[in-house]
Amino acid sequence: MTMLLTVLFLFLAAASCGPGTSTGNPVSPITVRMEDKQPLAWLKRTLDILIPPAHAGLSNVKFCFKRLRFKPDSSTTGSNFDLALGEVEIVPGGTNLLTVSVPRGIYTRIEFDLDKECQGTSGLPSVSYTNANTSLSYASLEHITIKFDGVYEVTSAETLTLDIDILLDALEPVNNNANIKTALESVSGTY
Repeated sequence: MTMLLTVLFLFLAAASCGPGTSTGNPVSPITVRMEDKQPLAWLKRTLDILIPPAHAGLSNVKFCFKRLRFKPDSSTTGSNFDLALGEVEIVPGGTNLLTVSVPRGIYTRIEFDLDKECQGTSGLPSVSYTNANTSLSYASLEHITIKFDGVYEVTSAETLTLDIDILLDALEPVNNNANIKTALESVSGTY
């Protein structure tokens, strides 16, 4: 009988504080993806290959991810996730980042913190990219917070696609390492 009570107690304890709840709310697995969702973006990229645009294009865009935050409206508790993604190449056609369990509710902002040396590698930048027209490379070693605004309701397992068009557009004219942080933090992507 004691063994049965012990097993029942352990089961109830695990169920009450396991991954199924965060603050009493059920959680849902959300796959986070970054993609350029600009209307007809595929057509623009195709034309850019055939007829190079006058403005600079980007290639080899890499973000060094440290933390992800789901920021709620006033009625929902938020969630922070420390990330072990490391440096990830951001491809305009789409980059799946990770899947996290997020408490169900309504969120109005999603933020990523980018930081240098996110993989424990000395000198690894928080952001790096190449100007495709000049072949010059740029990088920042600063802590950068990237914001995505909108209304997002977590109700079930799904994919959340973050539109990175405005972020890539903000980086295109930047030709100085010192201006990368300002360019990315002055705009907000959408979802």
